[in-house]
Amino acid sequence: MLPYHRNVDTASLQRFRSAYFDVVHELDTIRLRAWEHSRITLPQLRVLFQIRRTPGITVGRLSKLLGVTFSTTSGLVSKLSVRGLVARTTVPGDRRQATLDLTEAGMAEAAAFSGDALAYLVAVGEALGDRLPGVVDSLEELARVARELRATRR
Repeated sequence: MLPYHRNVDTASLQRFRSAYFDVVHELDTIRLRAWEHSRITLPQLRVLFQIRRTPGITVGRLSKLLGVTFSTTSGLVSKLSVRGLVARTTVPGDRRQATLDLTEAGMAEAAAFSGDALAYLVAVGEALGDRLPGVVDSLEELARVARELRATRR
């Protein structure tokens, strides 16, 4: 049972929770199938995708975006670096700072997870037709509210 919330009735919160998990399950199935055949952990995959989204990011910034500790992020980056998927470049004048980029192998690994999933998302978007803009607006609002709430809970 979900905890009581004074602004939204319990039935709506339960529908939201159920719908959220249904969407995640349906949209991630293809990507998760590809992940099952790889040797990359889900946290490492999150790191790869975030570095691809934000080339030149630092470990500190990456840890904040992922919502995990600096040491956890550093360990994940180290493992990916040893595998040749992530390159660290020391910032001139500050040896403690390093920027992160995907290597060619890292880009290929991230692309292998994205290809089929992206094609599936495009097909879902096309199937939504005229409803797509409203769905996108709702998803953007959901992401915004979740981001704001997460920022207040650190």
